Amino acid sequence: MAKKSKKRRFKGRVGRNAIKQSRSVQFGHLNLPKGVNMFREDPRSRVNLDILPYEVTTETHPDRDDEYEIAVPGSLWYKRPYWIHRNIGPNDEVVVCPSSNKQKCPICEYRAQLLRDGADWSDDSVRSLKASMRNLYVVVPKNHKNYDEKVHIWDISQFLFQDKLNEEVQENEEHETFPDLEEGYTLRIRFSEQQLGNNKFAETSRIDFIDRDEGYDESILDEVPDLDDVLVIPSYKAVEAMFLGGMSPEEIDDSEDEEIDEDDVPELEDEDEEQEAEEEEQEAEEEKPKRSRRSVKKEEKEAKEKGKKKDQRASSKKSKGCPHGHAFGEDCDEHDECDECDKWEDCIDALENK
Repeated sequence: MAKKSKKRRFKGRVGRNAIKQSRSVQFGHLNLPKGVNMFREDPRSRVNLDILPYEVTTETHPDRDDEYEIAVPGSLWYKRPYWIHRNIGPNDEVVVCPSSNKQKCPICEYRAQLLRDGADWSDDSVRSLKASMRNLYVVVPKNHKNYDEKVHIWDISQFLFQDKLNEEVQENEEHETFPDLEEGYTLRIRFSEQQLGNNKFAETSRIDFIDRDEGYDESILDEVPDLDDVLVIPSYKAVEAMFLGGMSPEEIDDSEDEEIDEDDVPELEDEDEEQEAEEEEQEAEEEKPKRSRRSVKKEEKEAKEKGKKKDQRASSKKSKGCPHGHAFGEDCDEHDECDECDKWEDCIDALENK
């Protein structure tokens, strides 16, 4: 009878597991619905993306604002912010910070204690523990040679995309509707190539808002993944076991973890604003100084003023590199022809290397 009892434990469980496998694929800290692929940005490339909204299902969305009904459960929102810790545990794992779900985080607590004990935030032992902000988006690539024109999930750091998007939207409020199904815009994004150590990565250098050929029917929402469900957020206990106990994810039994009050504000958001600003400035300097679209325009304008002082022959010689007769390495993005110019990348490189 004992053997029969054990056998019966499979009933209902095998089927449940089969359903789960048919619906999702594990991709690092993301649980992708079956049939939905990741979109990846490439350095020195241009892409057209439609960012689509998804229906928020979590009570603890980081962007939630009840007063303005932003990211409240049941509403449509266009991004899922979260934070990660790198190089955690014996295998240098990337771990989603529990603060992404407004939970306490043992790594953030440990870092905060170091600072309270007098440690300098710029010390490697402290800075390496700081969580980095990222965002998930649902995107449809448009006319891309490597991606079908269907729903994908895009995962990129706040610094490399969202900061630039925020700047552009604040500059022109009409573009705030870019994620709207019917009145949204296609984002034409240009990525430059940056390098940190031996790693090369893509950073957003320009975003243009293009009228879509046609809007999306509301039925597209049936195909849009729930980003709250896609993101795999470990519990306090699981992160603590990896961070302090040196355990790997496979060794952690997280089935009986204690509940933590969701109203607790994570240490990640409790830091002194001046200190936080200094940290962000230092990080930006180490990766690459931010260059806004306005600053690039200012540099171009200054370059033009200098160019006026040159003789006509030197100016004529410079224009030979531009197939449209403009000043190569100076007039980049100043003319309509620049949008589709095959020499745009060489031109922007020449401008940036001055």
